[in-house]
Amino acid sequence: ATTNNITLNLMDVDVVNLMKQVSVEHADKFEQMGLQLRWNVPEEKIILKLDNQKTYRIFENLFVNIQKYAMPNSRVYIDVEKPEGNVTITMRNMSAVELNVRGDELTERFVRGDASRNTEGSGLGLAIVKSFVGLQGGSFHIETEADLFKAEIRWALPGEETVKQEA
Repeated sequence: ATTNNITLNLMDVDVVNLMKQVSVEHADKFEQMGLQLRWNVPEEKIILKLDNQKTYRIFENLFVNIQKYAMPNSRVYIDVEKPEGNVTITMRNMSAVELNVRGDELTERFVRGDASRNTEGSGLGLAIVKSFVGLQGGSFHIETEADLFKAEIRWALPGEETVKQEA
């Protein structure tokens, strides 16, 4: 993705429906871990011109990140809002370990939230999310505070020129 040698196949994508489809594929693992998904999403469809496969991979990587690093027997909050011509997707969870790294560092290639982690994975998941969101005209931001992990994706709604950043 960093080479910009990727072709986007843009189509109408219902981001809430796609996100729920991806979450269903992880439902068994979430249940084993005692993770409860708390959805706060609009009733109506939110249709954006996106690449369905790349967007699927974005959500897949975020859910895999949650299942790898979330504190067992906790809640995962998924919010979708439409402030000021944007769609904002926020995923929040408690990490099983305290996060001693800045959020922006977690989107760099091969960086992991805790140097002591020795589980499988390349450290590329969030870097891929950032690349694929950016290629599709959006922004991706991570915040960490102690053991709280918050990932935010922002895309402009159709008819809006650019993604508006919150102050």
